[in-house]
Amino acid sequence: MKVMGSALLVFQAIVLGLAIPVSLVIYNVDKSFALWSTFALMILCVLAVGGVRRDRRTAIFTGVSVQILIIGVGFFNRPLLFPGILFALIWAMAINLSAKTDAAIQARAQQAQSGSES
Repeated sequence: MKVMGSALLVFQAIVLGLAIPVSLVIYNVDKSFALWSTFALMILCVLAVGGVRRDRRTAIFTGVSVQILIIGVGFFNRPLLFPGILFALIWAMAINLSAKTDAAIQARAQQAQSGSES
């Protein structure tokens, strides 16, 4: 979860930055609102990488709260809505995949431990 969650949040910050011109040119969102909200969310994504580096529970809470904030702002700044929903789905898949990976690592460790006792 640490590596995948960190990479996901950094990539999301880049995608949010690329949504700024779309907000300004195509959707005619207020310039100050588009810039401030998007830059704040980009900084939040980068800072959230620190929360993802901790234990699994903190990583899930940090990632989910960032996704909820981005989707919430996306209702006011439309170009952020689709990436927010897309990254929320990717985040859910990352949580599922990390749970399966953790279970496989634990099963392998138990198998190795029982094999060494024989």
